[in-house]
Amino acid sequence: MRRLLIEALGVVVELDLSGVDEALADAVRSVWRDAETDAEEPVVVVPVAGLVSAGGSDAQVLSDLSQRVTLEAITARRGELWMLHAAGLALPDGRVIVLVGPSGRGKTTAARALGGLYGYVSDETVGIDRDGRVYPYRKPLSIIEGDAVKTQRAPSDLGLQPLPDGPLTLAGVVLLDREPDGPESPRVEPVDLGDVIDELVTQTSYLAAMDRPLQWIAETLGRTGGVRRWRYRDASDLAEAVPAVTDAVRAVTWAPAPIAAAPPGEGRYSRAAVLDAVHLEDPDRVVVLQADGENGMVRVLGGIAPALWEAADDVDAEVMVAATVGRFGAPEGVDAEELVSAAIGELVDAGVLAVGEEAVWRIADNVAWYGDESRVVVLNLDVPTTEVLALGGAAALIWTMLADGGLAERDVEGRTQALEEVREFLHSLGRARVIKTL
Repeated sequence: MRRLLIEALGVVVELDLSGVDEALADAVRSVWRDAETDAEEPVVVVPVAGLVSAGGSDAQVLSDLSQRVTLEAITARRGELWMLHAAGLALPDGRVIVLVGPSGRGKTTAARALGGLYGYVSDETVGIDRDGRVYPYRKPLSIIEGDAVKTQRAPSDLGLQPLPDGPLTLAGVVLLDREPDGPESPRVEPVDLGDVIDELVTQTSYLAAMDRPLQWIAETLGRTGGVRRWRYRDASDLAEAVPAVTDAVRAVTWAPAPIAAAPPGEGRYSRAAVLDAVHLEDPDRVVVLQADGENGMVRVLGGIAPALWEAADDVDAEVMVAATVGRFGAPEGVDAEELVSAAIGELVDAGVLAVGEEAVWRIADNVAWYGDESRVVVLNLDVPTTEVLALGGAAALIWTMLADGGLAERDVEGRTQALEEVREFLHSLGRARVIKTL
């Protein structure tokens, strides 16, 4: 048949070889043979002929095909897996070490160095589900061999090992840090999630499509002892570092942080809408994931910001100050209100906190009224059967202020009654549809 079925991140992809000359078809079968599957039906079809262009070499087609399959696979698993731009190596018992790093950090080199000892999972993308199961992507490796276009080589051609039988599970996530003047023997260092979460997010595909993505990442890393960093000089020495990842794993936990909050009233504060948040301890921080395209944007809130974040649920500045002082104590030599006000301003500017805008009210169209500051009668002409509103005292004064062209709630604070009473009165008029906000 003029097709090849392969598996990528649990997705069955058909490489449609119709319309492709036999030499190129053989090359495709050769470099992708280690990802071949005996599944019956494909989920995605990639026509290889569509990648052939006039004057383009077979090497270029194979390179483009690798990128196309990767894109199709990660798109198909969007929101279903935590997909890291990473290399993966499987131990004989099925546990997988995931090596994370941007392009040029040494993933492919590390995969080749360790792939002679452990099963080759991928050198491009590793998919992890919520339970820690790993889905391989045994794509060809892209090797620089002198030409401008990288050569695609099947893993088995490079001596990389097959996968062990049975499902794969996550053993640990490692950040690669190859340094020309690094240690002679690889150094394994535990790292704090708050210090590296931005790096992990940057290397994650479709992060914003994941369900509670920060919780997902924190839970997954917690089961495997957190994140490590490998500092090394030469990839050939990395086998020495493997036991430090797989042995004596200590579970690490992080707590969820609140994200939902009531919309803020005028001059009050609430947490802004975010995709997710986690609370880190020692030191005390909150990691917030804001919407920003497909991958989101991470902010790590430290200092007094975690107290402000957790307290912000349609509250005024006084409550925010009290929450901060209650958590950290009164600051020495600094006015607490000034300190909190400055921090709130920074969080509002960053889009982390939302502040309620001042409501400005005016008399609605098709409303008839007459009277003065002592007594006013109001009628909504759109609803003829509506009872006439008779307003006296402070209510009449507020109405005449509305008639002057608009009224902000704070405009009448101190002139009539308490702000909360003014706000409730204006909202009652709004519900009666005789006034509306600008």
